[in-house]
Amino acid sequence: MKKKILFLLCILIVFTFTACGKEVERGENADMKEKLIESTSQKKIESDDSKVEKEKNENVRVVYFSATGTTKEVAGTLAEVLETDAVEIIPQETYSFGDLDYNNDNCRANKEMNDDNSRPDIKNDLNVVKECDMVYIGYPIWWGTAPRIIQTFFETYDLSGKTVYLFCTSGGSGIEQSVQDLQEKYKDVNIVSGKRFSEGVSEEEIREWMNEKE
Repeated sequence: MKKKILFLLCILIVFTFTACGKEVERGENADMKEKLIESTSQKKIESDDSKVEKEKNENVRVVYFSATGTTKEVAGTLAEVLETDAVEIIPQETYSFGDLDYNNDNCRANKEMNDDNSRPDIKNDLNVVKECDMVYIGYPIWWGTAPRIIQTFFETYDLSGKTVYLFCTSGGSGIEQSVQDLQEKYKDVNIVSGKRFSEGVSEEEIREWMNEKE
């Protein structure tokens, strides 16, 4: 009789420990599931916040002309800093390497720069600038000033009442002459200032310029 009672007690103890173990396991699993849900929710919130931060700034645009790709690189970096889009001024007739042979007096670029009335046609629609109050306009320096196609842009799209900043790429020539030339030609446009950048500009250089303007 005693042996039977002892056997039943042993079974009861084993059953009790097993049940407790399962309850602990279920509790741990519930905790892990709750933490997983919280983690997933937090990531979604962070992701949504990130999307908000990356919304485009519709009040400003970066517009640029780039014959060799150098100005395009700077424009792209500037657009990232400003959280907006960089829009290219695309010539109707693409400039070849021969067109940019400045040692040849008969090359296309030299002929255009020697002709005050030259206005190379623009291929694409740039009406997007009408929707913003601030425009950054970039270009390479040709013959110490802005290429003629920049004048085409100013004369095709109404920039009056907008704040305009100029930037250029150049190995040595400054931007001052081109700023002065454009200010004199387009007095109804608020051309504030300009900045020259070299190839391979960094975000830090762009942000320094932003701070200088403030």
